[in-house]
Amino acid sequence: MELIIRGNHMQEVEGVTASFPYVLNQVSSAETRVPWHWHEEVEFTYVRRGTLRVMISGRRAAFAPGEGFFLNANVLHAMEPADTAAEVLWDSHMLHPVLLGGHFLSIFQTKYLDPVLKSHKYDLVAFRGENPRQHELLQLLQQAAVPQEQMEREFRLRNMFSDVWLLLRRELEALEDHAGLPNHVSQERIQAMLSYIHQHYAEKLTLEQIAEAAIVSKRECLRCFQSCIQTTPFAYLLDYRVQMAERLLRTTRQSITEIARSTGFTDAAYFSKIFRALRGVSPRDYRKQL
Repeated sequence: MELIIRGNHMQEVEGVTASFPYVLNQVSSAETRVPWHWHEEVEFTYVRRGTLRVMISGRRAAFAPGEGFFLNANVLHAMEPADTAAEVLWDSHMLHPVLLGGHFLSIFQTKYLDPVLKSHKYDLVAFRGENPRQHELLQLLQQAAVPQEQMEREFRLRNMFSDVWLLLRRELEALEDHAGLPNHVSQERIQAMLSYIHQHYAEKLTLEQIAEAAIVSKRECLRCFQSCIQTTPFAYLLDYRVQMAERLLRTTRQSITEIARSTGFTDAAYFSKIFRALRGVSPRDYRKQL
């Protein structure tokens, strides 16, 4: 599975359509990197093998096989194996809220969906089988990953996720301690700065330019990157340039020098050095492995 990221780093979820806004992605960490991004869809995930580490702004959590979680819409997040030497397999159920809410301002939307979608308290909700609700919810996520009868698939899946949503609401009602939630002012700022980097990564960028994208000082820019995604603006910029270079290595026949220039590196030698440091292989060997 390859993530399709728009210019503002909102993920375009392949398979989610207007006629049926749901898709199941069965993901392997050996084949797919999940960098920092966000999307309009909510996400229900069930871990099948290995331990998956999930990072949101200022918070991280690990999920073992048989566990899962809910990610709310438009939440900045990234995922990675807890053990880089072990493959992680997980089911990612992506659905746009319209699947359950129907038309605009329906009672399903206003009474059942909006209290969750519009709350900053429910960015990431863990399901670890700690009570009967969580057990039932995890079982439904497993069941939803089993191929459905084609003629009734859409109705069956919508019914399953209606049940999943009601269980989620009951679980949220039972939660009392929401300590350690991310600072949403910081998240809005980091999203603005990431969007600026994604649009201008091929240019020569300064810390001042990145900070100005969120109308903050350079010091606040550095603090925001460190507290939200535990890195620096320029470390993130280099990694993003390498991500874009990986895509060009996979999908074009451009030379290493052309790719280096088009992704913001000063020359091919420096590009190769950074690529090897971040990915463990040279750009040339990466292309050969494909």
